[in-house]
Amino acid sequence: TFFEKIRAACDRVGAALIVDEVQTGMGRTGKLFAYQHSDVSPDILSSAKSLGCGFPIGAMLCKEWISEHLIAGTHGSTYGGNPLGTAVAGKALELINTPGLLSNVTERGRQLTQGLNQLNAKHQLFKTVRGQGLLIGAVLKDEYAGRSGELVKLTMQMGLMTLVAGPNVHRFAPPLIIAESEINDALQRLDQAYAAFNKQP
Repeated sequence: TFFEKIRAACDRVGAALIVDEVQTGMGRTGKLFAYQHSDVSPDILSSAKSLGCGFPIGAMLCKEWISEHLIAGTHGSTYGGNPLGTAVAGKALELINTPGLLSNVTERGRQLTQGLNQLNAKHQLFKTVRGQGLLIGAVLKDEYAGRSGELVKLTMQMGLMTLVAGPNVHRFAPPLIIAESEINDALQRLDQAYAAFNKQP
């Protein structure tokens, strides 16, 4: 895989492999961290945002061969080391890193992806639907390039909050605890939004 090739390249030249799990970590992809979907182990991992479930905290995890160089004063973080923040992060890890929650992310992600593919068969808006767990992007076809923001506005009008990932990707990152019925409701609203999009000039 690409990730394995990057790991091999880092090992070849003695470089550290750093993964940014600020958005993909804390269960978002169905594993505690996204890198765990592979057999590759990073040397440094960054985490924030969902690490504190809304409370400001950032963290860097690293292997011992790196940490032995981090003496006092060589590494700092705006949101690192706060006692309240670390307590919140500890509780977040305890609640998120459970088989029930992580399997819900995987199952609901599969449901949402399947539903988006079915909607795409009907509305013909996307080249592909990609992602893992509950971090999903629907890539617009070339003829609709640059219009992902319009989809976000239309879904908002239908009472559904979605995101963009650049001008060509309609992005979905629902709560990790979302229920099957809520995904079904979201897909109905998306159906209406996509129909409205197709009616526009």
